[in-house]
Order: sequence, then structure tokens, then C-alpha cells
Amino acid sequence: MQRRSFLRLLAAAPAALAFPQIVKSQTLGLGGGITPSNRLNFALVGAGDQGNGVMGGFLNTAGVQMIAACDVDLKRRDKCKARVEQAYAQRMGTGDYKGCDTYLDYNEVLARPDLDGVIIATPDHWHALPVIAAARAGKHLYCEKPVANTIAECDAMVAAVERSGVTCQIGNMQRSMAEFRRAISLARAGMLGRITKVEVGLPGGGRFAALANLSPTPDPGVFDYDRWVGPAPYSAYRDLGQGFSHFNWRWYYEFGGGQLSDWICHHYDIAVLALGLEGEEVSEIREATATIPAAKSELSPAATNYSFQAVYRSGQVISVSDRIRGGLRIEGTEGWIHVSRGQIEHSGNLRRASIPAEYQIYGTSTTGHAQNLVDCIRNGATTRAPIAEVVRTNRVAILANAAFRSGNARLAWDAATGEVTGAPDAQRFLTRTYRAPYSLA
Repeated sequence: MQRRSFLRLLAAAPAALAFPQIVKSQTLGLGGGITPSNRLNFALVGAGDQGNGVMGGFLNTAGVQMIAACDVDLKRRDKCKARVEQAYAQRMGTGDYKGCDTYLDYNEVLARPDLDGVIIATPDHWHALPVIAAARAGKHLYCEKPVANTIAECDAMVAAVERSGVTCQIGNMQRSMAEFRRAISLARAGMLGRITKVEVGLPGGGRFAALANLSPTPDPGVFDYDRWVGPAPYSAYRDLGQGFSHFNWRWYYEFGGGQLSDWICHHYDIAVLALGLEGEEVSEIREATATIPAAKSELSPAATNYSFQAVYRSGQVISVSDRIRGGLRIEGTEGWIHVSRGQIEHSGNLRRASIPAEYQIYGTSTTGHAQNLVDCIRNGATTRAPIAEVVRTNRVAILANAAFRSGNARLAWDAATGEVTGAPDAQRFLTRTYRAPYSLA
């Protein structure tokens, strides 16, 4: 059934069932002449801290209504539901609103005919399957970064989105921040002159815990741990400090890729745009060194200190390290810039430089990342962080981690074949076997 037909049926239903049709769009903060018939209904899959943060952008975006929350932790899921309903109740001025449904299985969310889009904010090892399922269901997508943990997952996700034709935004949100857009535009306009040096400083370390401390598996009626592990190799449940399953998973290769994977999608991604490399694949990882803590359990700790150089076929080199000042520094024959969140520094001749309009990336729009997705859904434009583009940055982290884990200082990457050369023992770290019954196919 087409969504407009579905809404016409709702309009003819009893008032209690047709509630979204009889509430003024302005009451829910939709504004702009947006009516319920062209409102975009979204659901959140992954109701943790990051998911709630991203969802806040959608709650404040005109023309969007959050209608569902899904998580394997029922406490977090229900807390998210309460937040949504409280927000809409306050806007309506009635003190009461019921209209955010809850789910344990994201497939049930995607089956809803009134759902237009979904926010995927699960842990990294759970990005691929719901993104692919959402694309196949014809739902628009906002997916947290990094896109995935393996090359195979990246490829499958891009293929699913491209086949479906849905609009997809990846959470490389620095692309929507003013200081980074200025840095990108200055470099692309040639105002730094010929680029001579590019350095990216990312965080190091990790919050490792005594993983020998095991806890009984939680009640699936409160937290479905087996479903949380999903396609990753099974490991015993641990409740450690902030919670292994809610934060500390990112320090282990079975579930994440450490600080490198988490942050490369920010500062390094901006370097790629500034240098005009968004359409190119990295061709080589070299001078790769890392400190990887000794394993204290069946899990594999991710690198805590690291450095490497990413080389492109054009000859451009980007140096990455946790020992470089945080952010991005680009040096050229005519000046330099250093940019990080909330600040940008220039060499003297660039501080007041006016950037020609044709070089201002994304134009003069000041909309945020969520609004950009909504605008692109409505007008058919490409989002600021399309999956087929930003996945190339994601692959750099996967390749660098493969170099660290295999002990290779250098490896070459052939994007056409999906294979590394010069380091055959690193190939096995580019993919993984899913735990049954999960499958990437």
C-alpha cells in the first residue's frame, strides 16, 4: 500500500487511531506548511547515548516525526520512548502524548508501511545488517559512523543502498560544521597554494577493563545479550563499569576498531574533502606502527597508540597519529590552517580571507546534518555524507588496523580486487565469518 493511501485510510478511521491526521503540523513543530500527508516518519534503532543524541537533531527538524524506538536493552528503549512522547506533549501543550511505539526486532520496525526513514545508531558490528534491511525495505537512512568493521560489510551496504535508491546520510557530522567547511573551502579554492603537508591527529588510548570478571547473562526480558552480540563471535557477558555492551565494546576488534575507527570518520574525513580525494580509494598504508595491549580474554584489544601514512595514487600523503595535535593541519606554499571542533587557526594571510562562492562547499546553507538528510529526501539531492563516498575513509581505518594486527608496516590495497599485496597475512582481517544464523548475504 502506498503511504498516502495508508494515511487516507487513517483519516477515515476513528479519531483515536487517526491522531496524527487531526493534530496540526505546527503543534508538533513541523511548520513550513508541512502537513501530515507529507511528513516524514522516522524510527530510532539503537537507543543508547549516541542514538539519543542523533535523534535530538531529528526531534528538532521540521517535517519529521519520531514514531518508534528499537533496542535490545528495554530500559534504554523505553527511556527513549518517554523522551519522544514528552517532547511532543510539551509542543502540543496538552501534557500528554502517546505515539512512539517500541520494538525489540528492527525487522518489525522496517515492516511498518507508515515508516519513511530510520536512524541506525547501534554498535559498529550491528551497522551492516539493519542498513541493508532498511535499504531493501525502501526506507531512507541515517547511519552512525563508522560505516562498518570490514571491507565486505562496506561493499554490501553500498550495494544495497545504491540498488534501492533510498537517500542515505552517514554520521560524519563534521561535514556540517562551519569551521570544518571553511577549512575545506580554503584548501579547495587553492588559497593555501600547493599542498606540502597534511597531518591528522586522532585520540589514542582505550577504556580497558578486567575482562576476566564475568557476570550471569542478563534476563532477555530486560536486555537481550545474545541478540546484542548478533553476528559477532560470541563472548561471555560482562557488566563492567559503564557497561561493556553500551560503551566499552568499541575497544575490541570483535565489535569495533578502537579510537582509530571511531575518529577517522571525522578529522581524516575532512582532510579527504579538503584535498579533493573523496572520489579516490587509498592505495597504500605505510609506516604503520601501533601498540596493541595483550589480550586478557577471548576478545582482541584494539590499538591504543598508532601512526601511519595513507597514500593515494595521485601521490597525496596523509599522516595519521594519536601523537599529532588533535584535529587537521594542512600546510601549503601560501599558508596553513589547523582545524578542530569549535576552532580554526590560520596563517596570517588567511584569517580574513573571503572564499569565492564557487568554492564554498555545500554553498551557504547552515542546516545541520539531520536537516540536510530531510532536505535531500524531499528534493532528491545527494546528502553531504553519502555512503558510497564516506566508506572510502572507513576503509582506510580497516586497512590500517589490518596492518597493525598483522605486524606489517606497509601494505598495498587494490580496490578493484579487494585484496592487499605485500602483506598476505593481513587479508584475513578485512572480513569475518558471521555467527549463525546471521548472514551478510
